[in-house]
Amino acid sequence: MAPTEQLPIIELEPRHLDGALLLSEEAHWNQLEADWRMMMAAGTAFGMEEPDGRLVSTALTLPHGDEFGWVSMVLVTSDWRKKGLATRLLKTCIDTLESAGLVPVLDATADGENVYRPLGFAPHFGIKRWQHDAVETINVKARACSAIDVDEIYRQDADIFGGDRPIVLDSLMARSASFSCMENGYLLGRDGRVASQIGPIYAENSDSALAMLDHALSNLKGRVYIDAGDHQAALESRLMEYGFDVQRPFMRMGKGRAEHFGDLSKMFAMAGPELG
Repeated sequence: MAPTEQLPIIELEPRHLDGALLLSEEAHWNQLEADWRMMMAAGTAFGMEEPDGRLVSTALTLPHGDEFGWVSMVLVTSDWRKKGLATRLLKTCIDTLESAGLVPVLDATADGENVYRPLGFAPHFGIKRWQHDAVETINVKARACSAIDVDEIYRQDADIFGGDRPIVLDSLMARSASFSCMENGYLLGRDGRVASQIGPIYAENSDSALAMLDHALSNLKGRVYIDAGDHQAALESRLMEYGFDVQRPFMRMGKGRAEHFGDLSKMFAMAGPELG
């Protein structure tokens, strides 16, 4: 094993996709190759590899417009952990975003929150990942929702999320065509390695958010993840009613900025901690 300081930070290329996917699988995360391709196209992926070419760590920056950008996919393989690789990559991501005039934002796990606070990250709001192992067993009586309007999705997302992320949205729209919908807002999602993910769910009110949720659940089978905002009590109540349970919490955090971006009142579920 080479000394840690001898592993240079490199920008990842398509040839690194297999190694990146192995790292997310090792961490038991939900990403597919399509996620890695989308994120590498939308932002800049960094990593470190051993002299033999084995990818041992990754991190990503995803600029979302001209105000903020995401720090994403900080991963280190098991035999290289606790050697400072994640810290070096994290600092590279922060420097990359701040050099572009963007506020670094991320969704931190409970353990990660303790790492990010000393670096100047302030909490915005809490999120919980809810999961259900077999949503086809839920008795859902869904009403019809409107079909996706691409331009309207772009407009609403910019207003509610607070940034521009067309590559991310294009990928989500393509991958959730069987269950996405619009009703005073929109719902998208994606297939995953271990579960389908519903999100974002952005809506003018909870009735619309719940109607879109029911539409999506009625068109899905198997395991489902939903990353719901702690501030949306009606959505949490519906998920509990349907038998979802909490897998883990996240905290949305921004470096040097305590207030959140976008319109929090209309954010019901998020696209995932790697996307925002």
